[in-house]
Amino acid sequence: MFYISTNLISAMKIFIMTSIFGIFIFLSCDSDNVTGDDSNLDCAGVANGNSVEDNCGICDEDPTNDCVQDCAGVWGGNNICGCTDSTAINYNPSATFDDGSCDTSVVMTSFVLDLLPENYCASTIDIKQTTDGGYIVAGCKNDKAWLMKTDLNGNKEWEQTYNLGDYWGNRTVIQTSDGGYLFAGWEGVIKTDADGVKEWKKEGTPGSGQNPYYEDVIEHSNGNLYLVGGPVVDRNNYSKGGQAMLVKMSPEGAVLKTKFYGGNCEDDLFRSVIESNDGKLIMVGEKGHGNQSYPCSFDFKYYKDIYIVKTGLNGAIIYQETYGGNFLEKGMDIVKKDNGDGYIIVGHQCKHRYDIHSCGPITKVMILDIDEDGNKMDQTFLGGLSFYEYGTPMSLANTHNGGYVFVTDPKNGGDVWLYKWGDNEENINTKISPGGFGGESIERTNDNGFIISTGGGTVLKTDSDLSY
Repeated sequence: MFYISTNLISAMKIFIMTSIFGIFIFLSCDSDNVTGDDSNLDCAGVANGNSVEDNCGICDEDPTNDCVQDCAGVWGGNNICGCTDSTAINYNPSATFDDGSCDTSVVMTSFVLDLLPENYCASTIDIKQTTDGGYIVAGCKNDKAWLMKTDLNGNKEWEQTYNLGDYWGNRTVIQTSDGGYLFAGWEGVIKTDADGVKEWKKEGTPGSGQNPYYEDVIEHSNGNLYLVGGPVVDRNNYSKGGQAMLVKMSPEGAVLKTKFYGGNCEDDLFRSVIESNDGKLIMVGEKGHGNQSYPCSFDFKYYKDIYIVKTGLNGAIIYQETYGGNFLEKGMDIVKKDNGDGYIIVGHQCKHRYDIHSCGPITKVMILDIDEDGNKMDQTFLGGLSFYEYGTPMSLANTHNGGYVFVTDPKNGGDVWLYKWGDNEENINTKISPGGFGGESIERTNDNGFIISTGGGTVLKTDSDLSY
């Protein structure tokens, strides 16, 4: 008979139980180290960590820097969306992805509007496109300041004349935010409603007792008006000159501030003003300096430099710079770069001796590229254009391709000439109209063409290639 002792049975029970417990422990440890790791590790390999991988494959714990889609739907992309069609009125040369916003609905228009002999004053000094697509023309008629409103094709809608004391009348005009118009000239400033009916008038130069010489006006984004020019001390002796000036007005015509600049030689003038990229003011013009032997002498009054002044909204100088040499340099106009990176200024250089009219073919157009702080980034001289004193570049405009175009007043006995250049533009130096007594102003229109006023009473509307 086979017999198993009680002690043996007890030992076998202990062995079996110990083995089962060991297997349980082993399996438990194996589970923790194998099957549980994959489910509890984050993208950085940390158990129970908080790192998350975004759509660009970046793994970290910061949700604020997660990858996002650009305007083209590319995760982490840097596309610039906009209209890439150069024929559209809202073409964006910086755009890398066409977002379907191109507006080609505006029909390209061109025309020639000859205001003579009706306007025998023979002067259309300034023209601007209005919000309805038409144009407002400023000049003189019947020895009075004059405004004319046209439609898109140059057809007259209305005209008005005003007494401003000097037959040269208007020098500059803008459409104001209320739909009316404001223009300034050699004797003062007039504000009208949308139909040209006078609302208020200011004559003289506030704070000086001098006759004004307004050249340009803007409506600032803060609603106030800023006018620039230079006063004439004695209207019977215009050669005496005066300081460059800035006048700040409310929309109702209240004079808020009058400031004068330059003044060492009393022959200074601002010709253009713009609102800067940072909401301040930048003025461009000329500052007299005489020469080393005859500083500020009348015989040497034509020795000047391009004068650039940036101010706060009450006229406090932020910086002022002069550019030029020992002869005559004038700053005529300034525009913002389309990319927002500074400004382009057009002027001219005349290497004369004693007579301003002796410049002849040696006169050069000066083009200055400055940054927000007035530092010169680049300087270009255009020679061989046969300009003389009465052939200076008068007005500057941006093209839709990121280039620039200026008009001259006049060249070769009164012709209207345009010069166009830029990285994406074909350089064009062309006579566009004979006998126009020179171009006075140019502005890019909604269809990417240009509207041009002349001193001879003719208005020209061109396409983007300067054809009409």
